[in-house]
Amino acid sequence: MEYFDYLKKVNGLELSSQQMNAASFDKGNALVLSTAGSGKTTVIIARAGRLLFENKCSKKILTITFSKMAANDMKKRFACIGHSQNYETKTEFSTIHAFSYKIVKNFYRRKGINFGLLTNNYQALSEILKAHYSKSYFNYVSEEEIENLSSAIGYVNNMMIAPEEYKEYGIEIKGFDKLYNDYKMYKSQNRLIDFDDMLNYSYKILSNSANYKEQLSNTFEYVQIDEMQDTSKIQHELIKLITNNNLFMVGDDDQAIYSFRGSYPDFMLKFKDTYSDGKIFYLDNNYRSDKYIVEGARNFIEINKNRYKKAIITDNKKENEINIIKVKGRAEQAKIITEAIAKAKEENKTIGILYRYNMSAMIPANSFYENNIDFYIKEDKTKFFSSAVLYDILAFLNLAINPKDRDAYARIYYKSYTYFTKGMCKMVQESKEDKSVFDILNGYKHFDYNVYDKIKQFKTDINYLNKLKPSNAIRFIKFDLEYLNYLERMQEEGRYSMSNSLHILEILEEIGSYCSDIKEFLRKLNNLRNVIRTASENRNANVTLTTIHSAKGLEYDYVYIIDNLDELNIDKNLSDEEYKNKLEEERRIFYVGMTRAKEKLNIVVPGEPSVFVNELIISNKSKD
Repeated sequence: MEYFDYLKKVNGLELSSQQMNAASFDKGNALVLSTAGSGKTTVIIARAGRLLFENKCSKKILTITFSKMAANDMKKRFACIGHSQNYETKTEFSTIHAFSYKIVKNFYRRKGINFGLLTNNYQALSEILKAHYSKSYFNYVSEEEIENLSSAIGYVNNMMIAPEEYKEYGIEIKGFDKLYNDYKMYKSQNRLIDFDDMLNYSYKILSNSANYKEQLSNTFEYVQIDEMQDTSKIQHELIKLITNNNLFMVGDDDQAIYSFRGSYPDFMLKFKDTYSDGKIFYLDNNYRSDKYIVEGARNFIEINKNRYKKAIITDNKKENEINIIKVKGRAEQAKIITEAIAKAKEENKTIGILYRYNMSAMIPANSFYENNIDFYIKEDKTKFFSSAVLYDILAFLNLAINPKDRDAYARIYYKSYTYFTKGMCKMVQESKEDKSVFDILNGYKHFDYNVYDKIKQFKTDINYLNKLKPSNAIRFIKFDLEYLNYLERMQEEGRYSMSNSLHILEILEEIGSYCSDIKEFLRKLNNLRNVIRTASENRNANVTLTTIHSAKGLEYDYVYIIDNLDELNIDKNLSDEEYKNKLEEERRIFYVGMTRAKEKLNIVVPGEPSVFVNELIISNKSKD
């Protein structure tokens, strides 16, 4: 019996002609270009099964993907299609990091060397940054800074570039090369390795140890790579060392959206340059989405030039046109989505609320909370409740409520027009008097007269702050207390993103607009924090709030892409070529969001529309 007949008979799994062609590939190098919703996982599993079914594999088949969830899903699906137990022992489904870690562990264990695994580098990077900024006036380290440093270190490692070259690659962290080397020393001193080290160490092992490389090559006869567009330089070089010129790669260059992590889709685009005898297969048929969505997404992504040309078709019907909804602001955006979800509740449809940046989740989440709508969100992805800007605003407000709050004062003493010194803060912290911070400062007799004037004015402003409604209080902090000036200085230092900070302030103003006083506002924020925490465990909810990046590989009956505003966060100082590449990636991100939708796609525009909304309209009009 032919293998594909076997799949159909035993599992009811019928492959298309394109899927069968790709899954029928034997030895050599191949690239499968699989458009969104085209069944790439089916092809990977079917090919592995066919090679074993036809006794064409005497060793093992290694399939590498880029998330633990995807690897486990493939393993389960492979086990469920009726193969013998022997098939499962001859296949290995793994993430690139798990595979690399196994190489490192086995190699160094023979030498009597053991490493601890640093799965979370947050604390280490926090301490390194604190030491780095210890002499700076702005010595508080935010979670945003830690995340940016971690991302930059990962980028340098994955792109295989020297840390001192960081400026050439758009990394704006001052003193990055020193921070990089401090982190490297920390790991060395504590005998730790992180996820990047797994790749670097295994690459060096295979490059320098012919025996170990041969041993691995003798273990795996076939190597398959899923999500090829997401591989970085170091990952691709590592893969090349173990393949014996026998590599089966599956991916979609139109879904390459991880350059910030060092992914390098040029390897796909230059496939024929690297593998001149390689074969390219196409999976053009989108089985997921309504025909309007498929055609709209295709017309849109074809604006990109640096890509493979594909048909991108579907046999699905045209039922729901792409809906572009223009509203007056983020509050109205949340209101419209909330009302639409309430109407769709009886339909039992899955609904994805997708956005480019994590902060976009908060206003819809608050609206869902107000209207008792269950939803799911990855709590650790919002970053809102751990943001430095939020903590600063809370400190201003807490000082307004309680002028004796020394911790609040210590956080914001240098973040307004006052420019109070560290010495003044220390004096307040060490005082034994049960007085307000302003009275403690006024009690000191050795300041210049202008300092007392500032203390008096700041006390007046903080007292006034307590009388304002929350949304007005936040605006007062921004403008009258000159907090925005502080944020601008932090952006100049390369530590904060101004656009991100302004978005947080906008969210706080919106939430504050529903509250009559500061105490109610603080209670509401605390309640919302608990709602988000609960929602992060609510995986069975029909409504999901997620970034487009986190939604990749997922699908929803109805999709709302929100916050489609004319505010592309691309560095204007880039060269024309670099700017074009960044713009094409942003376009791919929008395309990935569009192709998550099965039945209905809604693009919500709460202001001046983004360039992509306009392109979507124009590209589809021109194809009518």
